Amino acid sequence: MKYPRPIVQCDMEVTAESYDQGADVGSGYSVKASFKLIDRWLDKLVQLAGSAPIFSLLMIGLIVWAVAGIWHGNSETWIAAISDIQALICYIYDSVLMRQLFRKYHVEHDAMLQIQSRCGSHRRMIAYLKGTLGEHQIHQLAMHVNEIHSSSSSISKKDDPFVIDSDLRTPGYFARYIISMANTCWHIISVGGYWLCIFIWLGFACLRECYAAYNNTYLDAIFKLDTTIEIKLRHLTRDTLPNSTVIKCAPKENFLQRAVFYYADIVGALVGIMLLVVVLLAWIAVGPVFKYNQSWWLLIGTYAGLVGLFDSFVLRNVQGKISRYIDEDFDILDESTKDILDELYIFDSSASIEHQSITLSLSAWMDGVSSNVIMVFAGFLLTVGCLIASSALKWSLTGQLISNVPPNIIETLLMLILITGQNDAEAKSRARLADIYSQRQRLMLFVQHAKRALDKSKD
Repeated sequence: MKYPRPIVQCDMEVTAESYDQGADVGSGYSVKASFKLIDRWLDKLVQLAGSAPIFSLLMIGLIVWAVAGIWHGNSETWIAAISDIQALICYIYDSVLMRQLFRKYHVEHDAMLQIQSRCGSHRRMIAYLKGTLGEHQIHQLAMHVNEIHSSSSSISKKDDPFVIDSDLRTPGYFARYIISMANTCWHIISVGGYWLCIFIWLGFACLRECYAAYNNTYLDAIFKLDTTIEIKLRHLTRDTLPNSTVIKCAPKENFLQRAVFYYADIVGALVGIMLLVVVLLAWIAVGPVFKYNQSWWLLIGTYAGLVGLFDSFVLRNVQGKISRYIDEDFDILDESTKDILDELYIFDSSASIEHQSITLSLSAWMDGVSSNVIMVFAGFLLTVGCLIASSALKWSLTGQLISNVPPNIIETLLMLILITGQNDAEAKSRARLADIYSQRQRLMLFVQHAKRALDKSKD
């Protein structure tokens, strides 16, 4: 009997759609919706949770709570409510963030494999062109392509109709605000700013959706260019062979890491959402028993704080692993594309050079340490330790606070590190997407000039 496995533990077999010679322009990239209705609903729910309206609604609620403090500032319930609501919101958004990470992996991994599949056809047809044109003419075409790209730092749309539009590189107003907030929050100096916890958590959920929309737009532009190259090459070479199938086996991981993936998959799936709903309904149901007092508020805060504490360690680990897996996809694609450009003697200046400050280096080191699977185990022990301490105090007010306040503080610290890792990963991803596009611009120019050379030889 086969059991469902997390997407990061599944082998993937991808074949890019082939285009015939009669087509004019290839299609762009679109995210494939899941064939399961419940998964489509959950994805829509995640998108809604990371949207501007929900972010604004929660911020309004925070302002209302602050204003209510004018009259109820001395009330213990008022003070406890915001702490527990914050813990509850963090708990809810743990599921949202977990599903976002797995969706990011599926989308970008699938896109990279499709480009790899088409890259094999490009290489096959370009080898045919080399044999038809001859080495000398290939050198001349390469010199012309290199001159065009080296003559200016950027190519205008007049010179090349496939230059990516400037608006694709510019996020919208809401996205710029969220990204700007993230760039401020992830700095190492702001680690002490725990009071920003709610803003950080909610902003990060929105940040993921902003980055996803941005990257998908870039992927769409790359796919349009990539598929158009395929069409033009098929027209020149009369090639009708389908694109090759790319098979990517799941990364080999130890037992502990696989267990973390399974847990993370449950948190971000229907099971995790249903468990969350059951807990909330049970908490509401016991409200009259506690007379909705401070202990009632602390009850949900304690549960959400402990679960959120462990989930934050899991989130950090999954994020780090997914970033490394996607980097591997980029490396394979980059190597394949550079092989094609080298065969055509086309200069590739797309390699990005990174200069890291001491702060960024420290953040990168912290990112590596915090994403290690051993830290997840440490987080589990810490969670159990809080439970033991609270039980030893017979779950008194002090006992509940032990399982409430310290987890929130640690959770916020991990979220700051999570944002650091997210910004670094997304910055690298955007730079590499830009590299892919630049490489294909050069390849497109070569194909265009090769067509002219073949037309002249026929005349």
